[in-house]
Amino acid sequence: MAQANLYGRDRASLREWLTRFDAPPFHADQLYRWWYARRRFDPDDWTDLPVALRHQIAEEAVVDPGTLAESARADDGTVKYLVTLGDGRSVESVYMEQDGRVTLCISSQVGCALDCDFCLTARMGFVRHCTPGEIVGQVARIQDLHGMGNDRFNVVFMGMGEPLHNFDGVVGAVRLLTDADGFGLSWRRVTVSTSGMVPAIERLAEETVHPRLAVSLNATTDETRSRIMPINRKYPIARLIEACKKWTRTTGQSFTFEYVLLDGVNCSDADVDRLAALTDGLAVKVNLIPFNPVPELLDYNAPSKARIFALRDRLLDRGVRVSIRWSRGQDAKAACGQLALLS
Repeated sequence: MAQANLYGRDRASLREWLTRFDAPPFHADQLYRWWYARRRFDPDDWTDLPVALRHQIAEEAVVDPGTLAESARADDGTVKYLVTLGDGRSVESVYMEQDGRVTLCISSQVGCALDCDFCLTARMGFVRHCTPGEIVGQVARIQDLHGMGNDRFNVVFMGMGEPLHNFDGVVGAVRLLTDADGFGLSWRRVTVSTSGMVPAIERLAEETVHPRLAVSLNATTDETRSRIMPINRKYPIARLIEACKKWTRTTGQSFTFEYVLLDGVNCSDADVDRLAALTDGLAVKVNLIPFNPVPELLDYNAPSKARIFALRDRLLDRGVRVSIRWSRGQDAKAACGQLALLS
């Protein structure tokens, strides 16, 4: 019988699992700190646990956060990693550093089910959800490789997959990342992105742990958004806006609209004016993201830089909080919308 992988379990689950050895509950707390705060996965390193218990655990289980199998480095220093999971499946993660700030972009699913027309990951289809351990394992492995501390970086759930489609896995991972005895990150350093799964946004607002929220809007009419983002056919823009309002009412937090700029599709003056109208009264900032080209998606291009700046200025003139997010790692296919396969 295959050994259980304990990595990703929370304290309560660990305590329950350890009852088979009649181990006192505090040993679960010790293991929790070894795995998530200290990132030590070898039983020989768990020196405050009895040797006999360490041997018992090793006989019945593994602690496997995944393996960094390959990497591709971009000219700007961004690194994309291929992470092999316990069943041989893979996801991609990205390490980005700019102006002394480090951000890790991690995946929540193998593939994606939502079929956004401008995203390369959609070409994979949906394979399966990642477990909480497979999600935070990406963080742990990259932390160790780059010698990163426990609180000096940001994590964004913007890799492969729709995070809120894997609600339980992602919320479990966020709890591990933001627990003081786990990875110890402030919630302000963790951002969960969604293409607009309205019930899941509302459910996340009711959770006791709240990361930052980023909503991929990408169009200002239901006709266009339904064409490039099929999820809009189920949850149109008006419903999405109501869910975002509920997010702010319930959590007291603002959120971000991510807006990928697709030349000839969603960046006319009329689009910009509608976008400004949609943000009216919302606690929101808009991130304009120029489309990152890939050969597999030849139907789309980014507008010119001059046009991008003009769009930003038009939004600023209308009182919208807005910035341009210039993607990093394009030459390694590590930028927004480019994650699918390493090669």
